[in-house]
Amino acid sequence: MRESNTELQVTVGEKIFVFGKARGTLDKVKVGMHVLHFSQVPNNEGNWSTFTNVNWKKLKDGSIQIQSSYRPWPHVLTWTVLENGQLKMVASAPPSDFSDLGWLGLGFNYPDQMLYQVSWNSAGAGFGQWKNQNFTPMSSPEIAIQSEDPGFFQPFQTAKLEFESVTIDVSTETAGLFLGLGQSHFGNSTLPFLKSDLAFLFNRPETQPAKEPQTPSALGSTHQRVFSSPLVLWFHFQ
Repeated sequence: MRESNTELQVTVGEKIFVFGKARGTLDKVKVGMHVLHFSQVPNNEGNWSTFTNVNWKKLKDGSIQIQSSYRPWPHVLTWTVLENGQLKMVASAPPSDFSDLGWLGLGFNYPDQMLYQVSWNSAGAGFGQWKNQNFTPMSSPEIAIQSEDPGFFQPFQTAKLEFESVTIDVSTETAGLFLGLGQSHFGNSTLPFLKSDLAFLFNRPETQPAKEPQTPSALGSTHQRVFSSPLVLWFHFQ
């Protein structure tokens, strides 16, 4: 691991993961000779958040861990760079009032014109694929474009993001997670308006009936809330 005034660089083989020291966010990744500005958006999707703290350390197994905190969510967000070159992100479970917040998640930005296509799989929704109509070979990542491509919003378990020179395989351990890109849901008030290029979101938990009391004296509400587990994402850059 190398440290500068503004960055933490973690090298694993031919890969270099660059994190910002200010908030512990993933800012870019270098695979061989190719640099991809795939950057974590500090603020969350669907709600406001305030950054509170960041720290980093090397674990006993040789992995590098960067951990940051926000209020109210994610309370703790942990990036782990493993020795095999994989990247794991874990954000703590949503707060107890999540059902009143609506959609909640984390987003990433990238050079729009360098993304060729996205494909995804979901146990409930099957397979899907989206092609970027604004893909421009040999384009400059510094030049932003005004995209009118509608994108998509789908449940997912695994996804592949194919950029011009780098491919990212993403998988999740979190049930019920959604993958959103662009504003395909324009005009549909039940779906979130994304602030970032690509987002991974929880849907609000459903209210489900509680078990009936076993005795007349048993106390309990007629319903109970079902909350989500932590948001877990695995990234494999190649």
